[in-house]
Amino acid sequence: MRLTDNNGVKQSFRNRVALEDETQLYGSLKAAQTEVVEEEIFSVLIREASSLPTASARVSERLIVIEAAHGTELTFELVCRSISFTSCRC
Repeated sequence: MRLTDNNGVKQSFRNRVALEDETQLYGSLKAAQTEVVEEEIFSVLIREASSLPTASARVSERLIVIEAAHGTELTFELVCRSISFTSCRC
């Protein structure tokens, strides 16, 4: 999220998700489940972003930027968790 206050000072906030240990079966399953849920949530966000009445939205395949209010911008990015780019579905 990016905010600009009345004085023009810009602030940026981020959330990060801890990665599961994929060397164990449980970690691999948990990571796969998390990725599927995140992709489903992201697809719903893409559908809903175009119908927001009070905000402008820019949407691409892996990025959504919503101007929620004057000086407040929300950015959602679907990132690839894979370390190996050859196996990444990005």
